[in-house]
Amino acid sequence: MGRITISQLEAFYWVAELGSVHRAASRLNVTQPTVSLRLRQLETELAAPVLEPHGRGVRVTHSGHAFLAKAKLVLDAYAHLHSAASPSVISGALRIGLAEGFAVACLPHLVPALASEYPLLRPEWTVTTSSALEQDLVDGNLDLAVVVDPVGDRALRLVPLGPQPNVWAGSPTLSVRAGASPRELSHFTVITTPPPTPMYRNTIAWFAAAEQKPGPLCVCTSVNAAAQLAGAGIGIGIFPKRMIEAYHLAGTIAAIATDPPLPVGRVHMADRVTADQSRTEAVMRILERVTRELEYFGPPG
Repeated sequence: MGRITISQLEAFYWVAELGSVHRAASRLNVTQPTVSLRLRQLETELAAPVLEPHGRGVRVTHSGHAFLAKAKLVLDAYAHLHSAASPSVISGALRIGLAEGFAVACLPHLVPALASEYPLLRPEWTVTTSSALEQDLVDGNLDLAVVVDPVGDRALRLVPLGPQPNVWAGSPTLSVRAGASPRELSHFTVITTPPPTPMYRNTIAWFAAAEQKPGPLCVCTSVNAAAQLAGAGIGIGIFPKRMIEAYHLAGTIAAIATDPPLPVGRVHMADRVTADQSRTEAVMRILERVTRELEYFGPPG
């Protein structure tokens, strides 16, 4: 019996990821017969096939999924060893998604921080709801995202970033007393994003915990647009506290103190378990540094 090599694991990983020997060969910059040979050599070392024909390509078998997870651990460890031995240069396009509330406060600081640290990197930003970002990650349309209160998917790796305080907010012209109850707020139009977004889930859950129902719902797909509607006096909504503080229309929207207060959101960085984590983790380190410098999650300690 021989030994499994890194090149064999790379061939298997990229064929599994891309669903094609041809595309894997292009990604590895080798010939298609070379990839096929490495796959044959790998399968001679294993007890069961890890790939099978599927349409015009190939797919991972049931036993192959278990082996893929182990192969990914080995390749990640190898990448970390390689990056530790030589300075890492992160370059090329990277598709990054940000939850809207987080983006309002942090994106103006993230863009120059990434440009300074990795001048060859070309970030492509997507700003939308957390639920949309999760689906884009699962579908392979994003490489990395910052999400709030994620539902979770076995295809995703979630790395905690910090706790995000939420507040009810609306126009300062609204007559709402400090310490307002769910019953009192149920008389207002409630602005929210559609299910299954965290904003919608938090809205329904907060009223339900007090055996109340929210007032008429004004549903829109953008958190930023929801904040503008709240600032215009259309209604009230749940927003990240730091978003309200950093909002470009500061003074048109203000936090509403409530009893009970809203639960704290949980912000995570997320990528696919099959991602090139040497790239995504480099960006994650910048995300952690920028949020720390901004004290986005509160002062240290």
